[in-house]
Amino acid sequence: MAAVLAGSGTRFLLYPQAPVTPGYDRPELVWISNPAGSVAPGPADHRMYAVDPLHSKPPYEYPYLPPYRGPVHPPAQPGPDGNFDHIPVHDRAFLSAHLFGSVARVLDIWEGYVGHHIPWHFAGSLQRLELIPLIEWDNAQSGFGYLEFGHDTSAAGVRYPYCLNFDVIAHEVGHALLFSEIGLPPAGRNPGPDFTAYHEGVSDLCSLMGLLHFDTAMDRILRRGSGNLLVMNEMNQFAEQADERQVRIVGNSRRMSDVGLEAHDRSRPFTGAFFDALVEIYHDTVVARGIVDLPPRSIIDARDIDDDLARTFADAFSRNYELKHFALKAVLADARDLMGTALARSWPLLDAGEVTFVRAGYAICDVLQEMGRGDAAETMEACLAWRGIVRSPGNARPGTAWGRQAAWI
Repeated sequence: MAAVLAGSGTRFLLYPQAPVTPGYDRPELVWISNPAGSVAPGPADHRMYAVDPLHSKPPYEYPYLPPYRGPVHPPAQPGPDGNFDHIPVHDRAFLSAHLFGSVARVLDIWEGYVGHHIPWHFAGSLQRLELIPLIEWDNAQSGFGYLEFGHDTSAAGVRYPYCLNFDVIAHEVGHALLFSEIGLPPAGRNPGPDFTAYHEGVSDLCSLMGLLHFDTAMDRILRRGSGNLLVMNEMNQFAEQADERQVRIVGNSRRMSDVGLEAHDRSRPFTGAFFDALVEIYHDTVVARGIVDLPPRSIIDARDIDDDLARTFADAFSRNYELKHFALKAVLADARDLMGTALARSWPLLDAGEVTFVRAGYAICDVLQEMGRGDAAETMEACLAWRGIVRSPGNARPGTAWGRQAAWI
């Protein structure tokens, strides 16, 4: 057994959502790709290291950058087998272990999707990424050579460290990945409002896709609606009922006409379009595989479901749900990986100085087309059009690249 585990990576305990979220109070056992025994105390490896200041430091701000050289708490130690899943969740060292494991988990997911190792954008100046789990601050940030996390505070004055919130960690890693894959706009060029908004939106999607790699989250999301994500989402119920923070963020109904220039607000239609496409691809596949008996997709307007059709969907999914749960879970995993791969492989198609949601959306369509999934590309284009990001679906034709054929706005 030890040899099998050693070949499966290094074990960590990670919370899929903040541990104060109902249903997520216990961490899930996960493996990261580092071979067991290769992660040093800290934790630390050749790409990053966790360091926990003994006394709270102010947030990094240029020109003050890593490495942190002050006194620190004892590092998280691996067990005799080289794993970190033995550390009690209330131990101070668990903060560093959870942060390191979460960052490594996000890197494994997105390097798998993009298909290559992603170097840090600061690699010419600093060798490794510094991870600071807790400082006296009500925020978190991704910067040049570091990720550092503060805490949320409840009305009762209880502190909730962001380093135990996978959503927040994955979001900050998302920024670092985009800086590496897309880069920064050329000096002196204003990239426009979509560049920063795209950063925020894709970082939210990094969190969402990371969440969907946890069995706990997948099971809860599916069981909540008996696998029926389309009706719950498009009737604006999914986002209201869900405990998952990132699902609430991306499961929105905002269009470009509803948002302004503030980056987080402006990102909502793009993340919503991506989420719409993910959910619709999932449901189309469920029907195509005969898992659920539903009317043909062509007669369903997914954004205008009346009460009768909503009941039809609910009845079809709930019928013998327990017998279908794992088949539905497999379909959701397939849709997740298809869209995750398309998003990651769209990054090299973008110019940091000219990022717009139109270009970004059609880049995803291009990749889906190249993957032989023109059907998914058409779904994505229709979702972009409904959000007001592109003028109308159908600009591209089979066998052509969406980004070259469409009239961009």
